[in-house]
Amino acid sequence: MLTSTYTKFGANYNKDTGLVDFTLFSKNGTAALLCIFDAPRGKDPVYTLKMLKNGDVFETSFDPKLLGENVPFDAPFYYGYRVFGPNYEYTENWKPGAKKGFKIRLDKENNRFNPNKLAYDPYSRELSHLHHDVSKDLIEFRSNEKSFFVDNAKIAPKSVFKITEEKEIALAKGRALVDEIIGEVHLKSLTALQDKDSKGTYKAAGEFAANIKALGVTMVEFLPIQEFDDKEDIGNYWGYMPLAYFAPHKKYVFNTADGEAVAEFQEMIDALHKENIKVCMDVVYNHTGEARIYNGDPTDVNLFCYALIDNKEYYKAAETGFYAANSGCHNDANTAKPGFQNIIIDSLEYWIRQGVDAFRFDLAVSLMDTDTGANTRYDRNRSIIGKMKEKLEERGIKVNAPNEAGLDDIHSVNLIAEPWTCSGYNAYQLGNFPEFFAEWNDVSRNTIRAFSVRPNSVDFLAVRHILTGSPHKFGTQNRSLNFVACHDGFTLWDLNSYDKKSENTCGGSDWELCSSFNGNKTLRDKAIRNEMALLALSFGSLMVQIDDIVLHSKGGNNNSYNIDGPTNYIDFTPKGEKEALSGFIKNLIEFRKNHKIFTDELYVKNMEFFGHLARPFPAISPFWTLPDMRFMSFMTNNEAETLFVAMNKGNSEVKFILPREPYAAHKKFYVVFDTKNNDFNPEGVLYEAVGEEPTYTIEPHTMVLMLIKP
Repeated sequence: MLTSTYTKFGANYNKDTGLVDFTLFSKNGTAALLCIFDAPRGKDPVYTLKMLKNGDVFETSFDPKLLGENVPFDAPFYYGYRVFGPNYEYTENWKPGAKKGFKIRLDKENNRFNPNKLAYDPYSRELSHLHHDVSKDLIEFRSNEKSFFVDNAKIAPKSVFKITEEKEIALAKGRALVDEIIGEVHLKSLTALQDKDSKGTYKAAGEFAANIKALGVTMVEFLPIQEFDDKEDIGNYWGYMPLAYFAPHKKYVFNTADGEAVAEFQEMIDALHKENIKVCMDVVYNHTGEARIYNGDPTDVNLFCYALIDNKEYYKAAETGFYAANSGCHNDANTAKPGFQNIIIDSLEYWIRQGVDAFRFDLAVSLMDTDTGANTRYDRNRSIIGKMKEKLEERGIKVNAPNEAGLDDIHSVNLIAEPWTCSGYNAYQLGNFPEFFAEWNDVSRNTIRAFSVRPNSVDFLAVRHILTGSPHKFGTQNRSLNFVACHDGFTLWDLNSYDKKSENTCGGSDWELCSSFNGNKTLRDKAIRNEMALLALSFGSLMVQIDDIVLHSKGGNNNSYNIDGPTNYIDFTPKGEKEALSGFIKNLIEFRKNHKIFTDELYVKNMEFFGHLARPFPAISPFWTLPDMRFMSFMTNNEAETLFVAMNKGNSEVKFILPREPYAAHKKFYVVFDTKNNDFNPEGVLYEAVGEEPTYTIEPHTMVLMLIKP
């Protein structure tokens, strides 16, 4: 595919005129000045142009050759906006610090316009630097009485503009989301321990593509890489404080020269695609890293970009000026308003044009909101969530349902929802997203964990639900995205090694389905194998942390969002007791990839469940919820193969009768794995069963997978 960095708004080079055209959406702004800089900091603008307003959009053009013959081809330039509005009107010959035209810092309509604070472009392809890089307490960027009239243009982050030439990027092979092995990972942590100068960068991630492929991962899901505030409060290493939705996080760029971020990002995508690895971006449209209120005073907030350009359009706020914050991150984006809806759809299209294959929407319930005030009113059809497929397909982008394969020659996209937000009425919406969304299934996560660490707390009805794709939530649609662990909470190793979170954890939930098994390593390793096996055998899409494939430990920290260090950095050489266990996980992943039955509708349709006497259990039976039931098995098949699975969640071994039907057809059972140990045989090892009713003895807390064949 050919990349394109053209955007609906923002700055775009016009080949016909040789000018750079600027468009800025601001419904409530009354005047705007475009400031052009020849340096990222320390200097006043070299040109200031008053923009014309056409409807809700400010427009102007600039000749970059005024800055040099080769600008913006070989060298970037920098720009920002000063925006005026009802609370601070424009006056002729206005100068920074001027109080003429000023009315109030925050008016009753929630306008916060302040032209003394330079705003970067919401459509920036790159930021020159971040606010915390030049001001530890951000005082120059705040709206309190002391700072309001202080001009910050010399230190403020600027939008960087440089022409990025269109380039050909390889496409990954078209596959359905349910056929992917999704590997969640932090971009820097992925290569931070590699012995190379480029470690922790987009360049290094591209160079690591073959290693990712060797782990069995077919789609890498990066924690946020849209530009974010990494120093917010005590640090935000994970990236969930977004600042610019069209800009790659600059601190992940190996070539640190201004104007190179997008090109290096594209090169990473190309390298991953050439190894047939797709890329999913974790995107955070529910809040920004800008708006927060200081000292309980709604007139004292950060003014970086969105609040300066149109506070009413971009944020949900009460009449008192206080921001709504169901996200738990100081503010909620006003995703029901045209301004933020433009950003969402335009930025999705932009990243797709750079080669991105999928998006995971953080706290996606926020995007169901149709209320433009401080309240919430969720509507999956009328909201931006419901319109997303239609709006993207209007732009020639195919949106695939989770079980729908993409095409090799057309760039298409998968959409994944985190179906909850942090607080507020009706904030949990698992199963309620449109059918073209896959959804993170926390019920699946909790059931898989409980099966191994608290088996008495989960019945086999819950286990059946997970195996069959959570039909109680999704009906017959294959939309469940199953996982055991993700960035939130313990790693796979830690949830089976600790009874509670480490005291060094900053925040983090006190509630975790976890266990140290009283130091019993045999039970620990069984639990890890069981959790991964149940995950692999469950109908739906599969996600695993790349960290967990190599059994990375964070020392019991279940909320390492703020740590840029070894706690999060991944060592890809598991040693000692972890080595064989990691090998089991890799074999399991490869088996799932090679056996399409797990995503075939017949996998669920043909499931037949048994007790230990090989008697079938109907779908409706008291067996499913009996508290003392500890054994269950099932057999299923499609046109290509037949599988048999048995599981014992009790404390004693179970001797069970193998299903009679295969024996009547003169077929045999071949053991692929028994989670009592790390042995794994993809073709299966013949089980030498004897007698008219052959039996198999399964150990406590163990699962067995067998192939049935002649």
